[in-house]
Amino acid sequence: MIFIGVLAFMGWLLFSTLFMPLLSSSATRAILNAPVILLTTPIDGVVRTLNIQPGTTFTTGQDIATIENPRAEQETLLGLQTRRLTLQQQLAAMASQAEHDRKYYNALEITSQQYQDAYEVRKRYAQKALKAESGAAGARLADARETLARNLELFRQGAVSEAVVASSRAQLASLQADAETIRSRVHINDGDLNAAKDQVYLDPEQLRMFDLKSQMTTLKLSLDNLERNRVTLEEELSHLDQLIESEQNRVQMMAAYNVVAYASGTVQELIAPQGTQVRAGATLLRATNCSQSYVIAVFPERMASRIDRDSELQVSIRGVAQPLKAKVVQLLSSPTDVQSSNYSVPFPYAEQNSVYVVGTFDSNLPADERLLTCNPGNWVTATVSR
Repeated sequence: MIFIGVLAFMGWLLFSTLFMPLLSSSATRAILNAPVILLTTPIDGVVRTLNIQPGTTFTTGQDIATIENPRAEQETLLGLQTRRLTLQQQLAAMASQAEHDRKYYNALEITSQQYQDAYEVRKRYAQKALKAESGAAGARLADARETLARNLELFRQGAVSEAVVASSRAQLASLQADAETIRSRVHINDGDLNAAKDQVYLDPEQLRMFDLKSQMTTLKLSLDNLERNRVTLEEELSHLDQLIESEQNRVQMMAAYNVVAYASGTVQELIAPQGTQVRAGATLLRATNCSQSYVIAVFPERMASRIDRDSELQVSIRGVAQPLKAKVVQLLSSPTDVQSSNYSVPFPYAEQNSVYVVGTFDSNLPADERLLTCNPGNWVTATVSR
């Protein structure tokens, strides 16, 4: 009887080890897995606050930790602020110089206009005097012509001598020369007056006005140049203010940086608790993205041809009454085919020529079942649906 029992046990053992794997559609091993979330710090410093504990959940955008670095580099900010102070001093000096030059220009303009007005008044009076003199000369010339004509008539009548006629002719010639001289002076005076109105100075007496206009021209060019420089400096100062604001924000961020969650997840492990000295790039905590939990199953080589991207797995999890469905999304010959660092736990061991199958659970799972699927590293049973 004992012999029969031993024989039956050996037969069952032989059947289960040799024939059952050939007939079974279950995975040789399977575990639950999920994408890993690594929250890191971009700056050096000390973890001043860490407002979360293992097992708790967080949402996208939630403040997780504060990293303080009181020795944040501020040389760039100090350089920008020094440059801004220099520009402000230059603008103040430029504004003072422009104000001085503008007042001086206005004073010169008033003085120049006074000289201009006085010169024009004098020239107009001179013009009136010359025109009056020219009129008198014309009258004398007319009298001389009448005298000459009368003496010629008397000479023909023999009433006067030839000497009287010669004297009349000489008097007429002298008066004609005087009248021409006066007319020339009138023309010259008119020319000087018209030129002065156009600010063209020909008279040596106008050198003072010429000097004033030269100074005004120089000041005007200087004021125009100051205005161009002021606009350039103000544009540079405006750009510098923007740089300073950006640099101040950077320094403030580097001095006290808030680490914010970039995705929702559940904390697995605190790697850098509060008070830890950390370097830039250091991981503060590891978390799991439970909204995308997976099952990683290892199937023997003979099952590879029966599984494709449309296959469905039945996954039995302890604590869940009914198996859960998981859709196959990946078939891998080796875990090196994917970045295993993206997963919360390593892939399970697989025999040679075995195939890894990655399946995802339905996104509409009830909350209690979703919580049970978010247990990376938990061993489960996975079977290919027939």
